Amino acid sequence: MNKKIIAVDLDGTLFTDEKKVCDDNINAIENMIKMGHILAVDTGRPVFTLKDILKDYPVFFGENVYFLGFQGALGYDVAKSQVIFGHYMDNAKAIDIINKALKEKFSVVVFEYGKIYTFANTADVESYKSISMEEVIKISSTDELIGHKLTKVLLMDFENHERLQAFKDAHDNEIEGIFNSMFSHVAFLEYISVEASKGDGLKELASHLGIPMENTVAVGDERNDISMITMAGVGAAMVNGHDELKEVCDYITRLDNNQGGVSEVINKFIIDGR
Repeated sequence: MNKKIIAVDLDGTLFTDEKKVCDDNINAIENMIKMGHILAVDTGRPVFTLKDILKDYPVFFGENVYFLGFQGALGYDVAKSQVIFGHYMDNAKAIDIINKALKEKFSVVVFEYGKIYTFANTADVESYKSISMEEVIKISSTDELIGHKLTKVLLMDFENHERLQAFKDAHDNEIEGIFNSMFSHVAFLEYISVEASKGDGLKELASHLGIPMENTVAVGDERNDISMITMAGVGAAMVNGHDELKEVCDYITRLDNNQGGVSEVINKFIIDGR
């Protein structure tokens, strides 16, 4: 058997619209892990919140399970409770982009390992909290972030995607070679270390485990999944996914996120494709 890794996004992919994992997905994951394959939860969410978000599903807490959080910036071995790699943002430059976003009245959420910060409990922040189910700490100034090992900066606008796009376009040149930026949702513009992406996280995990990239599979639904879809041996897009992702994938699922699309990919490319 060729041991394989499947990198799986959460929202819109593994999760149903109600933020649950359906039985078909659970059964497929259990079967592939029993066969000796690897599951990597490759997500924009913080690693430290995944234990709570996935607590109702024991399959995520045994051997051969890894969390790749903050858009792949940090890798975590679940069985060993151990961080295996981390790529952090340049602190001064991260604070600079945050200050520019705050000056333009964006709601901003900032991440480090173990904590999530914001500067005002705006309607956008409240919407984010209801979607993510994460605790967010209010701070008064970016000065409180000086020296912190930041993993991700998130700008939000639930009313005007074009405003986020304009900010991204205006600052892409100045962040080149420093940060990667991407949309993980129509309302979410994210910044991470230039050394990090979901694809880079999968590549680093594969190297850590001694598994060639041709033995990797990735499945996602959004534009921030493009790096892992294009870097994996097989890249699958959910049928409910973004058109830009579907344009670069190897396979589009028949089943959507509410119907067990991840189980379709596991059965086709890992269990039956062994």
